[in-house]
Amino acid sequence: MQTNNEVIMSQWREQFSVFRQRPDWAYFDNAASCQVPDVVLEAICDYQHHYHANVHRGSYEQSQHATALYESWRAKVAGFVGATSDSLIFTRGTTESMNLLAESLLRPRLQRGDNVVVTLSEHHANWLPWQRVCEQVGAEFRVADLKDDGTVDNLMQLVDERTCLVSLNHASNVLGVINPVAEICHQLREQGVLSVVDAAQSAAHMAIDVNQLGCDALAFSGHKLYGPTGIGGLYVRHDVLAAMPPYQVGGGMVDKVYQQDSTFHSGVQGFEAGTPNLVGAAGLATAVEFLQDARANGSSEYLRGLFKQLEAVLADVSWLTALPHSGGRVPVISVHNPAVHPRELAICLDQDGVSARAGRHCAQPLTDKLTSNGCLRFSLGLHSNEADIERLARGLRECKLKP
Repeated sequence: MQTNNEVIMSQWREQFSVFRQRPDWAYFDNAASCQVPDVVLEAICDYQHHYHANVHRGSYEQSQHATALYESWRAKVAGFVGATSDSLIFTRGTTESMNLLAESLLRPRLQRGDNVVVTLSEHHANWLPWQRVCEQVGAEFRVADLKDDGTVDNLMQLVDERTCLVSLNHASNVLGVINPVAEICHQLREQGVLSVVDAAQSAAHMAIDVNQLGCDALAFSGHKLYGPTGIGGLYVRHDVLAAMPPYQVGGGMVDKVYQQDSTFHSGVQGFEAGTPNLVGAAGLATAVEFLQDARANGSSEYLRGLFKQLEAVLADVSWLTALPHSGGRVPVISVHNPAVHPRELAICLDQDGVSARAGRHCAQPLTDKLTSNGCLRFSLGLHSNEADIERLARGLRECKLKP
């Protein structure tokens, strides 16, 4: 007999055309990129079929309507993280958001001898932009270590009077471990230090309110929220945004252009040079609605229960060791064995229709500390079900890679 969760789950899975076509596919790579539900695909096509025109430029009706739609999508995505539309910039995703902040927020403030702090568990997107600016300016790039449970350890001890900015993940893409970002951001605010939060992993699984977190900036990616690739959101606190120079210049963000100088739009439009990703914005706004509806129907509880089953299956494999994780609040778990390369195990599982991610997961400093050869990561999505877990268990039994 089906439980309520199983009924809900089968409804979610049926909303993904890829799983109607491949009902036995066990997809465990949602931390990298979620599959896209029908409603998002339909929103993208609907915009292209009926409403497309360039925005913020045309005086004709179709352009004005497209502009109104685009700004309504901005408001919806901003509301998803507790922000207002005048503080939400559309970007290509978390990577571009961090590069934008590194160039427009950090570089104008950072001086030789200053420092920037990150944690050991950062994705390269929240490491490399800060590291590069520090190298170019002559500032110190500091890395906070981790506790045994994977959370950041003694970050505030690295913060001093020369600290310009601290950037850390809300949840690790390798571990799923959740950092106490609200506590840290409020302490940084008291010390006058800028705070940036990478919410690429947490946004799909946790309710986020930037006002409660107290951060100066927060970034997330659409393709990890059941939306399309190439679109994401960057929240920047109003007074911080007002002091930032443009990241890129061109059409759409310019006010007046003269032979000797030019002036630019203020606010979020000043950071969206060129024609924006309109179809991406349509898809992301719809993905946010899809995700909010799923949460209202018990998706968080469902995924935590399913994660326990996943954890039990992996714990039953004696030759694999699990890295620290959040227990399913962010349903990500990684395993490793120094005698078995994770890529070999991923290839073996793929032959049985199980897709998991092997490697260092764009987090090499972290995986180098915790493993000798990387790890194999499993991450759940709304379409995941018990059959996926059973297929994984069978695949692990059949793989002849035990050292």
